[in-house]
Amino acid sequence: MRVRSVVGPLILILLGAVFLINNVRPDLNLFTFIANYWPFLLIAVGVLRLMEVLAYAASSKPLPRQGMSGGEIFLIIFLVIIGTGIYEVRRHVRVPFRIGPHALEVFGESFDYPVTQDKAIGEKSRILFDNLRGNIRVTAGDTAEIRISGRKTIRAYNKADADKANGQCPIEVTMEGDRVFVRTNQERVPSDRQVSTDLEVRVPRGASIEGRSRSGDFDITGIGGGVEIASDNAGVRLNKIGGSVKVDVKRSDIVRAVDVGGGVEVAGRGNDLELENILGAVNVNGSFGGNLEFKNLAKPFHFESRNTDLRVERLPGRITMDLAALTGVNMVGPITVTTKSKDVKLEEFTQSLQLDMERGDIELRPHNLPLAKLDARVRSVGNIELVLPASAKFELSASTDKGEVRNDYGGSVKVDTEGRTSTMKMSGGGPAIQVSTARGMLTVRKE
Repeated sequence: MRVRSVVGPLILILLGAVFLINNVRPDLNLFTFIANYWPFLLIAVGVLRLMEVLAYAASSKPLPRQGMSGGEIFLIIFLVIIGTGIYEVRRHVRVPFRIGPHALEVFGESFDYPVTQDKAIGEKSRILFDNLRGNIRVTAGDTAEIRISGRKTIRAYNKADADKANGQCPIEVTMEGDRVFVRTNQERVPSDRQVSTDLEVRVPRGASIEGRSRSGDFDITGIGGGVEIASDNAGVRLNKIGGSVKVDVKRSDIVRAVDVGGGVEVAGRGNDLELENILGAVNVNGSFGGNLEFKNLAKPFHFESRNTDLRVERLPGRITMDLAALTGVNMVGPITVTTKSKDVKLEEFTQSLQLDMERGDIELRPHNLPLAKLDARVRSVGNIELVLPASAKFELSASTDKGEVRNDYGGSVKVDTEGRTSTMKMSGGGPAIQVSTARGMLTVRKE
């Protein structure tokens, strides 16, 4: 009797688990996760086949004549094609819809209806946009009214159904004191007709903006007040905002805020994140798996995710980050970095630095004198390279439990090896510099 491989059933179990998670936790960005990590499926297939061969050998059974069956080869080719395609779509195309019980965007026809509204409002009004689906672009001007134009797109099986849906969801602009409510009323439309409303809005320069949506991008420029955005799925682009900014997204292709006069708070999940020229405190709490960039932050900066906690007192320079690496230039401390797995490179930092990580390589270049207190530790595996100015004064204590040390700084640094543990020490009368790694190479050299 021919022995069947367990690879196929286990892959079916894995695919079933993915779809189950998508149904139970629709807020999780599984598309991005699969696009980034699908090659682990190939690794899993190889490991399983290797374990099967080892099990045959251990039980003295004859080894299979073929390493892989024709079906398994076809499955691998299929995984490579699908996985590569998903990754390219993730990189270059924003997925326009989610699969769900009311996802009718792919059915019927699209019917467009123009949208216009004008209403006099106060110069410092707080404007709330309630738009379930659709993009909103807001610009500020020297005006005392809100001017709305745009397009309503209704996907239905025929024009009669679309016309009826259009009458059920008129654009409404109402006022309560200094608050202005802009409602698209899409929730009134039956679920078999999909409505999306894209708005171009002109508001007074001193206004504040609040936006709520399920899907659709926000693009806001020149607002003198603050901005608050809450969305299930949105790209957020903010420019020249006079007040504070608060963004909460369950998923996002990008969150960008440039030239903000107040503080910035970002929470949720997404891909790219860019913050630049922020005058207030910056707090980021969430999971962002793309390219992260922070520039010219005048007040304390705190970034917290499941794997990384970063605190900087000020950031005149730049910090870039992704899933694998963190790079910082021109930072003002105290600086603390705690992370599970990243390669970290920090340059031109002042004040104290405390760096604690599970695994990854570290490169530190504190150019400015006098040096500040420095404590860097790798608990598992990682190399540490410390580049110091030639005229710097410091007290060095460096060690690796299982690895080598390399002294390119000079004779004032003493090297000692005992068993598999190596250390470097120097007494220079300056601040304490302590670096250690459980397994890896330590290098100290002159700038």
